[in-house]
Amino acid sequence: MDHYEPLDPLGKIQYFNELINLLRLRLKVFFIDQVKPLQNHSSAFPFTTMTCVGIEILGKIFIMENKDDTSYQFVEIIKKTHQFFARKPNKKYDKKLKEIWSEKDLNKIDCFGKIVYRFFRNTMIHGYQGKGVSLSYEDTKNIEVDENFAFIKINPDWFWNNFKDFFDKRFMEILNAQDNNKERQYCLKYIKEYLLW
Repeated sequence: MDHYEPLDPLGKIQYFNELINLLRLRLKVFFIDQVKPLQNHSSAFPFTTMTCVGIEILGKIFIMENKDDTSYQFVEIIKKTHQFFARKPNKKYDKKLKEIWSEKDLNKIDCFGKIVYRFFRNTMIHGYQGKGVSLSYEDTKNIEVDENFAFIKINPDWFWNNFKDFFDKRFMEILNAQDNNKERQYCLKYIKEYLLW
C-alpha cells in the first residue's frame, strides 16, 4: 500500500514534519535510550563504539553517499558534531602518524574526523580494538591530541553527550528547514526508502 501524502503544500509540510519527527522518536527510543545505560566507566569501549554507530546512522539519514569514499557520511557528521574533527592535523602529528602506520595509505587523511573513522571506528567495529584513539575518563573532559605519539584521547562521556546534543539539534534544524534543504530531502528519502512501504 502506498503511503498517504497530502496534495496541498501546507499539508505536505506538516506530513513530512510528522514523518521526520517519528524518525527522531524512533531513534530516540531504539537507539539513544538503549545506549544511555552504557554510560558508565566500565563500558567505555561498547559505549564509544555505539556513539560511532550513532554518528554513522545520522550520516546515512542526512548526507548523500559518496561511492568513492566509504568514510564520507560518517566524517561529514562527526565534523559537524564538533569543530575539532574538521581540523587538519599539524605537520608534527602527520609526520608521526605516517611513521607509525607506514604500511597504510594515509594520503586521504585530511582531518581528525577521518582519523577517528579509520583508526577507531573501523578497528573497534571490525576487531574490537582501538588504534590511534585512546579513551580516558580521568585525563580529559573532551579531546586531547598527542603530537609526539600521534593519537587522540577522547572522554567517552563527552563524545556521547556531544553526539546526543548534535542529534537533538540536527533534527530540530531539519524540522524547521525549508523544503529545498538538501539534508531535509535526504532525510525524507531515507524515510521513504527504509521506513515506508
